[in-house]
Amino acid sequence: MVPGTPGPEPGPQPHELSYGPMPEPAGWELPPPSRRPWRRTVAVAAVTTVVMAVIGVPLGLLWSWLAPAVPVVNAGQNGIVVSDPSPEEYIAADGWFTIIGFSFGLVAAIAAWLVLRRDRGPGVLLGVTFGGLASALTMWGTGRLIGLSAWRDWQETSVAGDTYGRPPDLHAHGALLVAAFAAVIVTTLLAGWSNDPDLDRPGAKPGYGHDAGADPGPAAGNPDQAGPVPFSSGSPDAPGPTAAPAPPAPWPADPPRG
Repeated sequence: MVPGTPGPEPGPQPHELSYGPMPEPAGWELPPPSRRPWRRTVAVAAVTTVVMAVIGVPLGLLWSWLAPAVPVVNAGQNGIVVSDPSPEEYIAADGWFTIIGFSFGLVAAIAAWLVLRRDRGPGVLLGVTFGGLASALTMWGTGRLIGLSAWRDWQETSVAGDTYGRPPDLHAHGALLVAAFAAVIVTTLLAGWSNDPDLDRPGAKPGYGHDAGADPGPAAGNPDQAGPVPFSSGSPDAPGPTAAPAPPAPWPADPPRG
């Protein structure tokens, strides 16, 4: 290059290129959280409680069948006493009641979480809590009624020396709280591990985070429903950066001088 000859003007460097402000994606904003109707919450809690209380009836029959009867004897003037001074049947009856109640609380919480998917939240938690207490009371009342009339008849007609198997009864009344405790723990853990947006956005589609009647926005894998995609430097439709000018060709070599 001859000294003094102006060279080509330098073009913009890659790091100095400006594409302007990025357009905001349309249809991607989540709708504002809506409030959960309190009437629906109360209805869900009430229905769950009633259903669990009704299921307590067959659970009471199961408990009466599994729990052993307590052997008693008519001691005459001393009344009716237990044959064994340290009967294990009392502990077995309480143990079976606790096992059945705990298992039912686990199953009921999981079932309510799956069935009441659109109502997950306070209604389900209150329902399994009161339902666990109601089912325990129903199970206890049903189980102790099995054979109760026959037991009372034997007390009135028996004579000294007669033996009988007393129907099971609950003595550790703290077992009535086991079903509700298990249901509350499982429901709380499921809510803590879940990414279901319906917990804070009632009516949302599980796994999507949009209201049922709202525009779901761009659908993954469906270009017909996808919104406008912002331009980027790697997009085929993006305007290409200003190309830098090609470097000048080298000057021809001077002919050899003799």
